[in-house]
Amino acid sequence: MTKLLSYSEIIELDHKTIENKKITSLDLMSDAVLTIEKWIISNYKKDESFSIICGNGNNGADGILTGCKLMLRNYKVQTFYISEFGSPEFNHQFKYAKKIGLNLKKIDFYNLSSITFSDIIIDCVFGVGLNREITGKYLKLINFVNSFKKKIISIDAPSGISADKYFSSNHIISDRILTFHAPKLTFFFSEYLDQIKNIEILDIGLDKSEYKRMKGIGELIDINMIAKIYSPRKKIIHKGDCGHALLFAGSDGKYGASILCGKSLLRSGAGLLTFLCDEKTKEIICKSLPEAMTSDTIIKGNYSISSEIEKYKVIGIGPGLGTSKQVIENFKLIINEVNYPVVVDADGLNILSSDKDLFAKLPRESILTPHIGEFKKFAGNFKNSNEKIKLQRRISEKYGLNIVLKGPYTTMTDSKGHLFINTSGNSGLATAGSGDVLTGIITGLLAQNYTPFNAMISGVFLHGLSADIAVRKSHINSLIASDITENLSSAFIEVEKIITSN
Repeated sequence: MTKLLSYSEIIELDHKTIENKKITSLDLMSDAVLTIEKWIISNYKKDESFSIICGNGNNGADGILTGCKLMLRNYKVQTFYISEFGSPEFNHQFKYAKKIGLNLKKIDFYNLSSITFSDIIIDCVFGVGLNREITGKYLKLINFVNSFKKKIISIDAPSGISADKYFSSNHIISDRILTFHAPKLTFFFSEYLDQIKNIEILDIGLDKSEYKRMKGIGELIDINMIAKIYSPRKKIIHKGDCGHALLFAGSDGKYGASILCGKSLLRSGAGLLTFLCDEKTKEIICKSLPEAMTSDTIIKGNYSISSEIEKYKVIGIGPGLGTSKQVIENFKLIINEVNYPVVVDADGLNILSSDKDLFAKLPRESILTPHIGEFKKFAGNFKNSNEKIKLQRRISEKYGLNIVLKGPYTTMTDSKGHLFINTSGNSGLATAGSGDVLTGIITGLLAQNYTPFNAMISGVFLHGLSADIAVRKSHINSLIASDITENLSSAFIEVEKIITSN
């Protein structure tokens, strides 16, 4: 389990580690720098030279001490600093650096062009506790550093990026990030998507029991977490035991979405599938997906549907559905009578957005799977990832819903507003029908008695993993939605391998 900590929690974890291990803050800093030193030694030869740029906080202190360690190992190193005075830890390390003769150079902000950098730049200007936009001379420095065609290694985070806040000002563009203990929430912000790369997680000996105790501001979903909740099929089982799902999907011109959804639902392991659809859609479904059944119970206007709904474990609503008057009436009828969670996507979300009073009528623990555009329709606009996450949390908690907000890093919030970030998938998922496949997978897992939360996070991860497997076999540009479904079996195999290896 990888929890993402707020800056205040990071500081608390540092303090608890110091207290529990009966060490000083300087001891903890030495441990951190030791891991940096070991990483550099294992990755760079002594004929390569380093320029370390240091602020006057604790991140800068890390940089000063790193410079000392590299110098003592006979690496070529020059260390730039912005001030002789700073945090107590910085003052201590600066004094030590002067004592041992480290090559220290004060930055002249009025004459930055006089600075000549070495082969590799180590960025230690600002740490993850940054709480403001970067302006003035510091912004000038960052832009100057970025203008060089040099390899840049950032310690803990690129300067200008905090642990948990988005700032629009420029930041250091790093080739590699050496971060402590765990990634930071901001590393998964869409604004930084093309700039945050090559993250190395360094274990600096922070107290693991204290880390587990902390609430965190988010959690990463990875294959190990999915393996823990995965439910293998029993050897002796009936199709009815694997759940019967209903899909309210498909309409003229949008049949493909419903078929993609239905196929992935069955591929995810559900035992039975029935489509609720009109006559024309029924005909297409029967030809394209013979494993599925069809029903027109409420389409024909039979509004006594309680007994019909009781047949199913879950209802998926939306793919290719359309928003006709009859569809809207049927949608309202379903959510008024159903007493178990439903999965809502696509046109189902459009119906909700057109009448926001319907949100309160959705069964608790239902799962919504919007993309950014659909999310904005019912949640409102936002300026950045911080605001987006706050909105997502608030709506989930207000209505008791699970929300999957699809994107480069898909974010999920449970009914209590807790945040989860998916780690599988690739840009090939930006293709027609990908969301329909996801809806099918989640609905299929729900049919098999996964809890709504477990169905959500497992479905999202398996969807991304299937796409990753597909890309291994072909090119990312060639990925289509059907490829995701066809590689679901391989995704399940990879999860099972984790289980057997533990």
